[in-house]
Amino acid sequence: MKEVFFLSGEHPPLPEEEVKAVLESYGVEYKVVMKVDSALVLDIDIKHPIRKSLRDRLAFTKSFGSLLAILKPEDLTRRKLDDINPPRITGKFRATAVRVRGCCKWIRRSDLEKEIGSWILSRNQRAKVDLSNPNAEIIALLTSNMIIILLKEYEIDRTLFKIKEVAARPFVHPASMRPTLARAIINLARTRPDDMVLDPFVGVGGIALEILSIGAKVIGADISDRMLFETKNNLIAYGFLEGFKLISGNALDLNLEEKVDRIVTDPPYGRISKPIGFSSSELVRRFIKKSPEYLKKGGWIAISVPEGHLDEHHFLDSGFEPIQSFYVREHRSLTRHLWTARLP
Repeated sequence: MKEVFFLSGEHPPLPEEEVKAVLESYGVEYKVVMKVDSALVLDIDIKHPIRKSLRDRLAFTKSFGSLLAILKPEDLTRRKLDDINPPRITGKFRATAVRVRGCCKWIRRSDLEKEIGSWILSRNQRAKVDLSNPNAEIIALLTSNMIIILLKEYEIDRTLFKIKEVAARPFVHPASMRPTLARAIINLARTRPDDMVLDPFVGVGGIALEILSIGAKVIGADISDRMLFETKNNLIAYGFLEGFKLISGNALDLNLEEKVDRIVTDPPYGRISKPIGFSSSELVRRFIKKSPEYLKKGGWIAISVPEGHLDEHHFLDSGFEPIQSFYVREHRSLTRHLWTARLP
């Protein structure tokens, strides 16, 4: 079965890699059929419970569903859509055309929606168009000089991230990672439900909050007791009363009872790192060297650092297999460099 993921378009190629990482965390095999602007098409066989897990986990995907057709713009005038069997729909539905980055401006979205509606109605006598309260939705993505048509199965509720925005939390810190990016970096670490995840620079708990939100457990460490107090209150404010352990300590000398499955963290940088006694670049390099002592064999680390702080050799020299890296520009003075690596 071919599935289409309608991506947010933020920080490419991060959205598509997040989808693949979550699938890998559940042991789902896939084959990439196509990657175009804001859309990823995979050949995949996923069961219903995992579909729901994808809906609940993905941060940089808008919606996803089964592929119905891939057309060239000129195919519309040639009535190529009539040669394709539409999905079976027995209730109310609507067709929605979405234009990505100004693609195919000569095609009116309303005309495309009518074309798709007629296609559905032509072979579904019990179907009925309802624009305000449909039971099913057909999405046509105008992207990269093509039209990708899918039957939407799940939509990601991004408002759940908005209520956890940095400014909405009881305790805030200007360097906190926003929730969508925190969720994505957790997913890139192939984190599974019930994994034990270490955030050794927990701060006020932004990453810890997203770890708990996907059903994993977290150990949060920080050298500042005040930060730990604020983390605890942030987690409780969002309804998390268990599943976490907070410890006071230096990230370079933690005394863990047992090794963890994943490490996901966003170390302090600039002036914020000075109380630890190192520059921010020296701190993260020392931590990468130390982190195999905290991580199980086969475990993953995902870390966000300012651009230029880490290179591939820092992971290789510490026994890791570097897997991916991404640049995320936050503002003029900060470009994050996200790294994922696996401990063989």
